[in-house]
Amino acid sequence: VSQWYELVVFTASMEIYGCAVADKLDNNRSILNRRYYRQHCTLELGSYIKDLSVVHGDLSSIVILDNSPGAYRSHPDNAIPIKSWFSDPSDTALLNLLPMLDALRWGGAE
Repeated sequence: VSQWYELVVFTASMEIYGCAVADKLDNNRSILNRRYYRQHCTLELGSYIKDLSVVHGDLSSIVILDNSPGAYRSHPDNAIPIKSWFSDPSDTALLNLLPMLDALRWGGAE
């Protein structure tokens, strides 16, 4: 997927935790260089909201995969909801999104 898109981490977690998780996911491949943490979110009604305009001004080129609908409530049209992951090695939620992500890069998914 990193060959199709610029991958960005945007988490409502504190930076010290989010950075450690992103480092583990990146595994020294330098594909997760842009990272946004809790301090980049807006606290609203007890929830951390991710303002995607922080990532890029042109929201038409941004997709967010997130397990928390409240986090993307400012940009619901950019969101692909995904279930939370709990260290389940049989979880295929991200893999199941590959056909849609492939189609999106050509402007073909709804």
